[in-house]
Amino acid sequence: MTQLQFDGPVVAGCPISSAGAQYQPFDHDSMYAFMQRARLEEPVFYCAEIGYWVVTRHADVLPVFRDPDRFSAAIALTPVKPLPAAVLAYLRDNGYGAEATQVSCDRPKHTRIRDFAMQVLNAREYAALEPAIRAIVCRCCDALAGRERVDLIADFAYELPALVIFLLLGIPDEDAPKIKKWADNRLLFTFGELDDAGQMRAAEQMLDYWKYCVALVEARKREPGADYASKLLAMRAGDDARLTENEIASLVFGLLLAGHETTTNMTGNAVRALLSHRGEWEKICRDPALIPGAVEECLRFASSVVCWRRRSLVDVVIGGVPIPAGSNILLATGSANHDEVRFPNAEAFDITRANAREHIAFGNGIHFCLGAALARLELRVILEELVARWPGMRLADEPIDMVRTLAFRGPLRLMVTLGAPGLGVPA
Repeated sequence: MTQLQFDGPVVAGCPISSAGAQYQPFDHDSMYAFMQRARLEEPVFYCAEIGYWVVTRHADVLPVFRDPDRFSAAIALTPVKPLPAAVLAYLRDNGYGAEATQVSCDRPKHTRIRDFAMQVLNAREYAALEPAIRAIVCRCCDALAGRERVDLIADFAYELPALVIFLLLGIPDEDAPKIKKWADNRLLFTFGELDDAGQMRAAEQMLDYWKYCVALVEARKREPGADYASKLLAMRAGDDARLTENEIASLVFGLLLAGHETTTNMTGNAVRALLSHRGEWEKICRDPALIPGAVEECLRFASSVVCWRRRSLVDVVIGGVPIPAGSNILLATGSANHDEVRFPNAEAFDITRANAREHIAFGNGIHFCLGAALARLELRVILEELVARWPGMRLADEPIDMVRTLAFRGPLRLMVTLGAPGLGVPA
C-alpha cells in the first residue's frame, strides 16, 4: 500500500509533529480521511493547538480506557479552551456548584456514585420504557406526515431524545426548548472554541441550567416521585456518605446533557449514513430484523462522539511513543472505530458487519456509558418507525454542516424528501 505523507509547515515547539500541525480538531468534514492517514503514518501525535496527545488506533485507545489507575478521567469535561478568570469568578460567586460525578471523576468516588446511578440507569429500566419511547417517536413522526421535504434534525430529532430523558426525570415536555438550548450552549462551553465574551455568555446560561437542576432536586425532596432524582434521594436516605444532595443535582445536570445531545447527533448521523448508502437503507426497509445490526454499524461508522479525554498520571508509552506524566490525551474513538486492523474494509458501510459491536462509541472500562442500552433502544425504534412510514425517503441535494466542537459530531441540518408513505422499497 502506498502511504500518503503528511507535509506542509510544522508548528514550532516540542514535541514537534507533522500530523499535529495539520490536525484540525474542530473540523469534522475531513476528519476520517485525516485519521486514516494518521493511523498509518503517525498513530500517536501531539497537537499544539489544543495541547493534547492524539491516539488514533483501536489497539491503543482501548487499553487507555481500561486503565483508570494510570489515566485519569478528571479532564473529560474540562473546557478545551481555558476559562478566563472573570468567567470562573462569575460562576463561583453566583452559586454554580456542579461537581464531577461519573464521566469526569476517578475511583473511589466514581465507583460509589456509579453503583447508585446504575440501579436506575440500566437495560431493564430502559426496556420498560419502550412503549412510551415508541409513542414519542410515533408522535414526532406524525408531525411530519403530509410534508414532502423536512429537516430531520429541527423537525424530528432535535427535541425527541430530550422527551425520552424527561421520562426518566419527570420533567414536563414544555421545558424541552430551554433545556435543548442550555445543552447546546454547554457543548460549546465545554468542547467548543468560544472567545472570552462567548464563554461569559455561555457561563450565564450554564448557571441557569444548574439552578434548574438544583430546583428539580429540591422539588423531589418535597414531593418524591418515580423519577431518577427521587430514586437517588431515596437511596441517599439522608446520608452524605452515600450520596450528597449536590452530587444528585450534578447527576441530573449530567444526564440532562449526555442523555439527549448525543442521541440527536446519533439519529442524524445514522439516517445520513443509511440514505447515503441506498442499498443498506433498502435492506432494512425489506427486512426490519436487520435494524439492530444497522444500529451497531451506524454507531461504528458515524459515531456521535468522536473523541474523549484522559490525563496520564504517570509516565506512559502509547503506541511506542513516550508520554510524560501530567499530559493531556485525546482518545480518537471515531478513528478507532474506522481502524482497518480491527474492522476490515473499515471505510465501507455494511449493516451486516460481523464485528460492528466491537466499536467503542460508548467508551469502555469503568466509564462505559450507562445510557448505551437506551441509545441503542431509541435508535432502533426510530429506524423501525421511519422505514415503515417512509421507505422512499431520500437525502436532499445540499451541503451538510456539522456541529463544530472537539468531541461531538452530527449534522446541524439534514434535509430529506420523505416520499410516498408506506409503499415499500422503490424498484
